[in-house]
Amino acid sequence: MKMGVKKILESQGYGKLKTRVGIALIILIIALVIFSIYFLFFYAKPCDDNECFVDAMSSCKRVSLVREDSQSSWLYTIRGSKNNLCKVEVKLLKIKQGTIDSEDLQGKEMICLVPKANTQFPEKDISKCTGVLKEELQNIIIKRMHDYLLENVGEIKQEFEEL
Repeated sequence: MKMGVKKILESQGYGKLKTRVGIALIILIIALVIFSIYFLFFYAKPCDDNECFVDAMSSCKRVSLVREDSQSSWLYTIRGSKNNLCKVEVKLLKIKQGTIDSEDLQGKEMICLVPKANTQFPEKDISKCTGVLKEELQNIIIKRMHDYLLENVGEIKQEFEEL
């Protein structure tokens, strides 16, 4: 009788049950490892206000903040610390006011190394930053200065002559 039940179970596909359970356990373990790695290295707790973010910068806790003002929306994510500096990823989400050349900056990012005691947002001093967003901001500043000089070359020349 036992032999008949065994044959019936094998004919129904239950003979490979141990293998299937083993594979399922391996997949579950891999999923748990990936989930743990995400929360240890990539997840940043969202902050609701600027104070929360500034407090987190003093200890370089992994947090993120979306800050909106009348001109733009920024996403800040503290990624960790490096030599008593906080590594902050800055992304320009949206330009609300500005020129057409400024709209090209949307979605661009830069990494800033900010002192832990700093209370200013990283984009206020881009000299401590690296990345595409910084380069594009500098290009726009240089272009605007060049255009200003070309428009006002007569006045500038006259001021130099008066000296």
